[in-house]
Amino acid sequence: MGKKPVSPFVRAHVVALHDAGFNQVHISKQLNISRCCAQNAIKKYKDQGNYNDLKSSGRPRKVDGRGLRHLKRLVKGDERLSAAKIATDLNASLPKPITTRTVRNYLKELGFEDVVKVKKQWLGVKHRKQRMAWCTQHMNWTRDDWKNVIFSDESTFYVLKRKNQRKIWRLDKEKLLLECLEQTNIGDGGKVGIWGGISDVCTTNTRIYTENMNGQLYCDVLQKEVKQFLAKTPTTAKMVFQQDLAPWYTSNIVKEKIVKLKLNMLEWVPTSPDLNRIEMLWSILDKKLVAKPMYSKAALIDRLQEEWNNIDKDLCIKLVESMPERI
Repeated sequence: MGKKPVSPFVRAHVVALHDAGFNQVHISKQLNISRCCAQNAIKKYKDQGNYNDLKSSGRPRKVDGRGLRHLKRLVKGDERLSAAKIATDLNASLPKPITTRTVRNYLKELGFEDVVKVKKQWLGVKHRKQRMAWCTQHMNWTRDDWKNVIFSDESTFYVLKRKNQRKIWRLDKEKLLLECLEQTNIGDGGKVGIWGGISDVCTTNTRIYTENMNGQLYCDVLQKEVKQFLAKTPTTAKMVFQQDLAPWYTSNIVKEKIVKLKLNMLEWVPTSPDLNRIEMLWSILDKKLVAKPMYSKAALIDRLQEEWNNIDKDLCIKLVESMPERI
């Protein structure tokens, strides 16, 4: 039909004018198409009885079914090869070589995405066995059981560096504007530590400190923050205290303090931060800190205390209830 495609509607109009007795020259002038287009439209209708183009086979695929199966085998596995390496290996079995870009197109067609690996705690054989034993021991715990757990942890916050990446919408020419920059400094402007605990009831009092956490400091946390929380909790006898296996938590003076305070402890497994509900809270606090810039440790301490005091009870409930019904 010429270089420019002619729609089925125009072809139908051509046939209608032809049936009405108009010649091809008049039809081409009236519809602003070439005489050849009008002639081909009339001929197509006489031969095929319709105005549409026949479905074409399209460009031949460079990789057939067997090649696609080979491609799937190459992209899967422990190594997860790059598109360039996959193209090199795949070309060894193809009659005609293909480019890296073609490999990417076929992978997208198969549903694969080019993404950054998700970071996950490394687990050795010993860790896996310990986790399995722990899950077997607690597999029958219900959400009511998890509601009695006080999840605790400590984290470090920096004056100028945030835990979460900040994304903004901007034009390319705006990238050096002050509001589009992430302020940094040598040493990140200073840091402070924060300890806290959450349960289905509420949060504990928080302890914010500028020194490094150690056994003595943690004993003071147990004596004050944890003991005060249990004192105002009506179901103290049922409450179970959770802590991870950081060195200062497992020191002898801390063990003696736990016995002296008669705390019901939840046995914990190493390298299992994903089970601790309070881990999610640190990221939430960090997002709240973004709202107002800080330039000193004193300001950071005040903001952390303010945001901790403003933690909603419903948020604590949701975090605790996010524990699986059955592990």
